[in-house]
Amino acid sequence: MPSATVSHRQLMLTRRHVLLGLGATAAILAAPKSARAQAPRTVEHVLGTATIPAKPQRVLVLSDFTDLEYTLALGITPVAYGFTGSWDRGGLPWQTAAAQVAQLPLIETQASPEVVANFEPDLIIGMKTYIEPILSQLQGLAPVIALDWSMPWRDGLRIVGNALFENERAEAAILETEALLADTANTLGGLEGKKIMIGSMYGETLYVIGDGAIAQQLAEMGLTFIPAPDAVGGLGEYSIENVDILSQADILVSFATDAEGTARLEGFEPFRRLPAVAGHAYVPLETLTASAFADNFSPLSAKWILPRIAERLQQAADGKAATV
Repeated sequence: MPSATVSHRQLMLTRRHVLLGLGATAAILAAPKSARAQAPRTVEHVLGTATIPAKPQRVLVLSDFTDLEYTLALGITPVAYGFTGSWDRGGLPWQTAAAQVAQLPLIETQASPEVVANFEPDLIIGMKTYIEPILSQLQGLAPVIALDWSMPWRDGLRIVGNALFENERAEAAILETEALLADTANTLGGLEGKKIMIGSMYGETLYVIGDGAIAQQLAEMGLTFIPAPDAVGGLGEYSIENVDILSQADILVSFATDAEGTARLEGFEPFRRLPAVAGHAYVPLETLTASAFADNFSPLSAKWILPRIAERLQQAADGKAATV
């Protein structure tokens, strides 16, 4: 199948919205239980509403982020999806249910409405930035559901579950994932109250996570998260010279998906002197791990990522993490 052709600029914009957990999106909840069996149904999403006449049979997904995650987690195999190739991460090991699914060719992260039409979808699901430029064209083909990058995973899953007429599966998946998060919290034991921050270098900018979906996930793991003190919309942006903003951290996590940016950060002497870095409590997450925890967190990826990130955090708490 053809793979995506995505520009560096578009990848940087995508990563800014995805990995770095931009600001709060208002929760858009699924229809009440009394309406769940009704058809047609109207589903609210971040770009408006969609009227879905009956349970979809041919679902098309525009990327391999949470739009695909939620669809697969609800037991639905799409007729096609957009393989983004973001950050050369390749196929995601927890998305094996999509291994034989047709991949849409993408140009500058955009699917062609003409190609989409060839699959004759009766529902289109995608991330907001993949949909918005061609929304009216897609709406001429099928009902469209758009998800926001910063949307909490429960809200996103419920929206997709409502659109797929799979509300009960969505609630069951939420309960299962909450149990996994609780088990992880029990395993970590709060890491004895050690403070965690997340700072990552992309290009020339140091991004530090503030409050948002990622912070909520860490809180549900029973951990003490310190957000960027002056984050705007859930994200703080700084020059590398302001790296001391991370000095509060007992454990420092980085989404190390920009190799050049990460190397620049790790070679910066003030960064190397940070307490967490000098104390071997620095956790650079490679692309797959970062994707699972930040880009693609869902009931599907949770089973893959939670044991792995718990192990890395425990190593950091014991002072046995990465040496820079």
